[in-house]
Parts: sequence; C-alpha cells; structure tokens
Amino acid sequence: MLHTVYKALAPEDVERIIAYCQNHTIQKGGVFEVYPDGKVTMVVVNSEDEPLENFLPLGAFYCNYLGPGIISLEEEDPDHDGMPSAQNHLKAIKQTIDILIEPDHP
Repeated sequence: MLHTVYKALAPEDVERIIAYCQNHTIQKGGVFEVYPDGKVTMVVVNSEDEPLENFLPLGAFYCNYLGPGIISLEEEDPDHDGMPSAQNHLKAIKQTIDILIEPDHP
C-alpha cells in the first residue's frame, strides 16, 4: 500500500472536516468512524444503505498523517491490478472527501 496525498488544505479546514465526521458517526446515525491518535486522525467511511449491523467500510482517509492540513489515502500499488470493487470504493472515498471540503458543507 502506498500512502498518497489526496488534498492539501488549511489546517483549520481539516479540523472542520474532522469535527463534522465526529458529529456524524455511526453511533449518531452517520456513516463515519473517527479514530484520533495524537495529531493524526483516521476517518473510516461506511456504506450508508445498510442496516447498522451490516455496515460495510468503504475505506478510510487520514488527516494530518503526512503533515498538517494534508488529507491522504492508502492506495494500491499502481502496478498491481486491484479488484474493481476496491477501485470503486476508493472513488467513493474521494467523492466523500470532495463533498466534505466544499466551503458550504458541512
């Protein structure tokens, strides 16, 4: 797995995204699981169309792992043929991040 930068943002924007995800965890009826570890926070994004007991993780993104304000992803080696479902999950994670970044959201 390669850890790659997906977006570089102002640190306060990343903190806003983390706060939104913390307020929309599975326990609160949302789709996120948030795992803070010092300055680094891992956010797991789950499928939303499943009953709670069947929630499936689509994947995760990392906040501040590669530096302040950096949102990063673990991606398959580009020379490795990944499963199509894994590629679709990665696309869904990127779309989720893009929505969270929008200034009028959250």
